Amino acid sequence: MKILNTFIKNNTDLVKDMKTCLYHYNKNNLNLHHLESNVWTHTVMSYYNTIKYKYSDYVKWAILLHDIGRTLTRKENRLQEHVSFGDFEGVSIFLSIDILNKTNLSNNEKIKIMKIISYQYLVINFIKYDKPTKNKLINIFKYEEDILQNLAQYVRCDLLGRKVDESLIHLYDKTKMKDFINYTKTISTSKQDIKNNKYLINILVGPPCSKKSTWVKKHKKNAIIVNRDSCIEEIGKKYNKHNHDDAYYYIKSNKDAKIEIDTLYKKRKNYAKNSINKNIIIDNPNLELKSRKEWIDVFKDTHIIKVILFLSSFNDLVKCCEKRGIETNKNITKKELLNKLKTFTYPLLNEGINFINYED
Repeated sequence: MKILNTFIKNNTDLVKDMKTCLYHYNKNNLNLHHLESNVWTHTVMSYYNTIKYKYSDYVKWAILLHDIGRTLTRKENRLQEHVSFGDFEGVSIFLSIDILNKTNLSNNEKIKIMKIISYQYLVINFIKYDKPTKNKLINIFKYEEDILQNLAQYVRCDLLGRKVDESLIHLYDKTKMKDFINYTKTISTSKQDIKNNKYLINILVGPPCSKKSTWVKKHKKNAIIVNRDSCIEEIGKKYNKHNHDDAYYYIKSNKDAKIEIDTLYKKRKNYAKNSINKNIIIDNPNLELKSRKEWIDVFKDTHIIKVILFLSSFNDLVKCCEKRGIETNKNITKKELLNKLKTFTYPLLNEGINFINYED
């Protein structure tokens, strides 16, 4: 109970928000997968399961942190009398950073926790619906098979930490959960082939204000840099828009200017994609798997592929966005930031990545 008590003591406001974050719309419109009502009750019920099954501290922390993003993404649809949370997992990850940094967990343990949070629904949906299949799950975590075992343990605690309507009990198969955990223990760890490629592509992954631009200034020598914002600002100057926001909002309402932006960005992307004997830096958020895949598919045979993952805490991101708005008139609202974080999928080696470096 030490970890739970520490969490409660150090995060009183967050615990209050979790207690008032309801899964239900009202008493007549319940979430049948969460009859325990609120995020905090579910979290505590799940945490008790980590004690029951004697799981590791980082599985315990993953349970405590997995749903905290819901407190900022909860939406009510009054017409349909329905509650939704969207893709809250990315928000949970960035909210968790400040909390994890106050623990004695190693960096590797913190990374495991974030991966568990990011990919929780892959295993939940496998247990409940067999989608994805077991073989696809294993392939997703190729080179990082230990995470799958941690995820299986986490999901057991989560799914058994709920009050579920009788009509849905069949989806919560305890035997299937146990069997899958045992199966993950038998999976051999895969090893990546070592590349001897001369050139490097750095794919930066991080939300706005996570210090990507600062990193680029230090590492841009002899590299081709691809960045959409620079195209917006360059075209904006043609129309006497000399800061990012003025250029951005002008382009949104001007079809011709938008075509110019898209054309310039496409030209720079194509130039980079045809530069097989150059180092490349992709200086965009790249939070989604598909945005990273675009570049990995092009350079997987010619370059060493490195992801630079920027893990600034949610509070630091909000403060930075406010400061940058004042200083440069490049404004990102809290709502816009949350929408960005909701698209975040934690990078995995099986995407075709050779190395992942971390910046905070």
